[in-house]
Amino acid sequence: MNLLGAAIWDKPADVARFRNLDDKTWKRIYHLSRRQSVSALIADKALSLPKECLPTREQSLNLVAHIDQTKAMNRKMIRVLAMVTDWYREAGFPFVLLKGLANGANYPEPLLRNPGDVDIWLYRKGDSERAKTWLEAKGRQTADGDGIHYKLEEQGISIENHRRVSYFDHRKYDRRFVAWEKELAEKEHFASNQIGDLMVQQLPPETNAFFLFHHMFRHFIHAGVGFRQLCDWILFLKNNREQLDPYAFTALARSYKLFYPMQVFACAAVKYLDAPPDIFPFTVPKDNFLARKVMKDILEGGNFGFHRPGEKRPEQKIRGLWFSYMTTVRRSLKFALLSPPHILILPATKLIRRLKIGFK
Repeated sequence: MNLLGAAIWDKPADVARFRNLDDKTWKRIYHLSRRQSVSALIADKALSLPKECLPTREQSLNLVAHIDQTKAMNRKMIRVLAMVTDWYREAGFPFVLLKGLANGANYPEPLLRNPGDVDIWLYRKGDSERAKTWLEAKGRQTADGDGIHYKLEEQGISIENHRRVSYFDHRKYDRRFVAWEKELAEKEHFASNQIGDLMVQQLPPETNAFFLFHHMFRHFIHAGVGFRQLCDWILFLKNNREQLDPYAFTALARSYKLFYPMQVFACAAVKYLDAPPDIFPFTVPKDNFLARKVMKDILEGGNFGFHRPGEKRPEQKIRGLWFSYMTTVRRSLKFALLSPPHILILPATKLIRRLKIGFK
C-alpha cells in the first residue's frame, strides 16, 4: 500500500521497504495491483525507485509496457468520448459525464488511472430512450444494464448511457434521490471538467462527492470494491475540498444514513493510504474496528469483489442465484453495523429480485 499511497499523493515511496525484494515478491505486488485495478499507478511508482530497489529487468520492461498500454487505452477512451460528444450535440442530447474518465482528472497523472467504462447521464426526461432509438438507427447495438442504464460498444470501449445517476435499495432514500436528480436536471447547474482537450459537464461538487461515495458503498455492501474506487473518492475530495461546505455535506450524508460509513472509509484511507485528514469535510476517527474490517475486505476481494478467495459461483442458473443470495446474506450480517438501514434490507430486496429472475 506504500506504493499506492505514494502514487496518489505524488510523493516518493519509502525506499527502505523495497530493498532486497525477490522476484516472487515483486510478482505478488504486481498481481495484487492488477486485482485492485491500480496496476499502472503501482508500476509507475515502482519504476521510480532507486536502481538497487527495482524489480528484475524483465519485470521492469513488463511494467513499462503495462504503463504504455494503460495510457494508450485512456487516450482511446478520450477519443471515443469526444466522438460520442459530437454525436449527442448534433442529435440534441446534452449529458453529464459520471465517474470513470472524470475521476481520472483528479489523479496526479490522469492517464495512469486504470480505465473502466464511459458513463454518461442523459439527464433530460426521455432522452435516454430517445438516444437508444437514435443509436440503434445508426446501427449500434445496445444491451440493458441494471435498470438505470444500457450499454453499447464503440471501438472496443464500453459506454453506459444512464437515465439515472444512481439508485438506492431502500425505497425511502431512493425516492429522495430521484427528487434530487430531477432538481439537478431541471436547473442544469453542472460543473465543468477538462478531459484531455475536451470540456465536459459533470455533477456539481457536493453532489459528486456524495455520489462517488454512494456508488462505492453500494458496490461494497453488495459484493466488494477495490482500491480504485476508494482512490477515486478521496482524490475527488482532495481536489474539491474548498468547494464543499462541511455542515451542509455532513447534514446531507446524515440524511441518507451514510455519514458513519463515510467516516469509516475515511479512517481506512487515512490509516492505510496516508490520506491527509483535512481533505475530508468532516472529522475522521483516529481508529475504528470497522475500518480495519473494510480494508481487509478490500484487500481480499479486489475490484468489485471479483477476486475473493473461496468457493466460486456455480454455473447452473438456480444454484448460481442461490449462491449469490447467500453471499449477500453473509455479507449483510458481517457489515450490518456500517449502516443498518442500507445493509439489513439487502437480503429481502435481493431475494425478490432473484425470484423474479429465477422464474423468467
